[in-house]
Amino acid sequence: MNGNKQDKTAGEKHRELVARRSRDISKSAREIAPLPPIKNPKRRIAARKDFKYFCEQYFPKKFKLKWSSYHLEVIKRIEDILKQGGGKLALAMPRGSGKTTLIETAVIWAVLFGHARFIVVVGSNKTEAKKIITNIKNSIIENKAILEDFPEAIYPFRKLNGSALLARGQLYLGELTGIEWKPDSITFAKIPGSLSSGATVISVGILGAIRGKNKSVDGEQIRPDTVILDDPQTDADAKNPDRVAKLEGIINSTIEGLVGPGETLSMFMACTIIRDGDLASRYLDHTKYAQWKGLIFKMIERMPERMDLWEKYRDIRKNEDEVAATIFYKKNREAMQKGAVVAWEANYTSNELDSLQFAMNKWCDNYEGFMSEYQNEPVKPGAGTIIIDAETICSRLNGLPPMTIPLEATTLTGFIDVHHDLLYFAVVAWANDYTGYVIDYGTYPEQSRRMFRKSDNDLIVMKKGNESIQMEAVIQKGLVTLLKDMIHADYIVENDEKGYEKVHFSKILVDSGYVPNVVDTAIRLVNSPIMYPSKGAGIKATNKPMEEWQRVRGRLFGTHWLEDRPRGRAFLTTTIDTNYWKSRLHNSFAVGAGARSGLTFWGHEPETHRMIAEHCNSEVAKFVEYGKNKLYEWELIPNRDNHLFDCLVGNIAAASVCGIKLPSEVPEKVPVIK
Repeated sequence: MNGNKQDKTAGEKHRELVARRSRDISKSAREIAPLPPIKNPKRRIAARKDFKYFCEQYFPKKFKLKWSSYHLEVIKRIEDILKQGGGKLALAMPRGSGKTTLIETAVIWAVLFGHARFIVVVGSNKTEAKKIITNIKNSIIENKAILEDFPEAIYPFRKLNGSALLARGQLYLGELTGIEWKPDSITFAKIPGSLSSGATVISVGILGAIRGKNKSVDGEQIRPDTVILDDPQTDADAKNPDRVAKLEGIINSTIEGLVGPGETLSMFMACTIIRDGDLASRYLDHTKYAQWKGLIFKMIERMPERMDLWEKYRDIRKNEDEVAATIFYKKNREAMQKGAVVAWEANYTSNELDSLQFAMNKWCDNYEGFMSEYQNEPVKPGAGTIIIDAETICSRLNGLPPMTIPLEATTLTGFIDVHHDLLYFAVVAWANDYTGYVIDYGTYPEQSRRMFRKSDNDLIVMKKGNESIQMEAVIQKGLVTLLKDMIHADYIVENDEKGYEKVHFSKILVDSGYVPNVVDTAIRLVNSPIMYPSKGAGIKATNKPMEEWQRVRGRLFGTHWLEDRPRGRAFLTTTIDTNYWKSRLHNSFAVGAGARSGLTFWGHEPETHRMIAEHCNSEVAKFVEYGKNKLYEWELIPNRDNHLFDCLVGNIAAASVCGIKLPSEVPEKVPVIK
């Protein structure tokens, strides 16, 4: 029995020895001590004092271009807030200028040097917030210089080999490091003497569970001390005042309430102004949030003086190619640069000659996006003029059949917009109180489909079948045909199916800005007293208003239009203040269908009028004040068609020339100087 007892004890001892050795091996595998030495202490010490130096030394590939003045200001603000441990910065920078990259790098700098222990990254949703965490992970795990100079912070992550499971048992000098490597959060290893020991960065969507974010480190409850709000609103949020108010409440109460009693919170909001009154614009406005420091920067601080040349450049870029546009810019560079101030001179690619061309390409390609994302000055209508969206314009229907003039209409107008390949036209019937009915519109030649762009390659154009004729002759031939078609069209009066009643055209205007002599000849050939050339005058706030133009013999002034016979022209010509009448047209769309003084389309199907509605949404209006002049200046959005819009603008002005007035308008008595 004694022998068996001795044998059992020996076996137990052997198993215990094996288990101990296994534990020692496991512990040794989980042990990360000793840490590598700091390779460049001087660089590390200098970086602690200077965030800009940290960016340049440790992330040279991310910050390889020369800084702009606004970058330097932002860097200083970030550094000051993190060093003092409290403050609020709302930051709107041009898209592509690296505001999010700066914020991500600031998170790393703050953690490595102990300026922040618990950082909460808040995005518009959880997915967007997690992207910041992913970027931070990649920045620290793939950066050799960071590993060399901050081994106590980065080496423990390297030992995980990307495995979150290995984090659970990681040891330093026999103690658990508490390191975490999760999709939505990271926690730095607890290393005695390390400034980053136990620091945590987590991500959350702004509508997610934000309350109660705290962490226990060595028995101490740690609350967030820094919050990063990265573009916390979506486009849909920005357009909805209720959503803006909700997000505002979350930031002001829930997020600002994360900090512990008697402690301060560092807050950074990287944002983009999507529209006036949105979340970004509110926190950037010092009068609304005095405790927030709002910094707004533009890609182009001052636009070039010769915008006429840039408009030609835009047309070349659209109709030809980028190479041809660059050749034009190179030829006219000095004139096109005059007056322009670009904030970041180093920001352009090998495809551009300089930063101004790079920035103006953005302007060319998407005006609204340029103003919002690059200028932080989204286009907006001013008080009194409503810019109606295409969806609403489509819905302005009157239920009449096409080509039908309502019983109350007393005036019929038409307008033709002239191009070398197509002629666009529209016909509107008017009641005496400016209630308008669009009864016909389209192109000559007529197209085979309802929706198309003027730039489409498969359009039926006037040149087809007339290849041997010069362009001016082709346009003249097309104009004569269209004018005759319009005056002889089968427009019928409502409820007069047999066509006994007729409402004749009061006036048809033809845009003569492109080929004035061709227009005059076509009108002479058709020989109708109701046809006149017209031309548009985009009168700006800096220009003399039309009513102050010189009173000369034979010139008749009306409501933002005048009639005279320009030198060298065969016919009396109507000049239209297009900025004024474009605003009036959109105001007429703002009037509900069935109400007086509004403009409606025939039929019951909104999609029938989708193309003309899109044309009416092809321009943006900016409210401008200059001295006593206050008006809306309209500008075409690049790569959009506005031709049917021009036709309706011409019609609403033509109605005024015919004597149609709003009920609120006082009849003008402006004498003709004989």
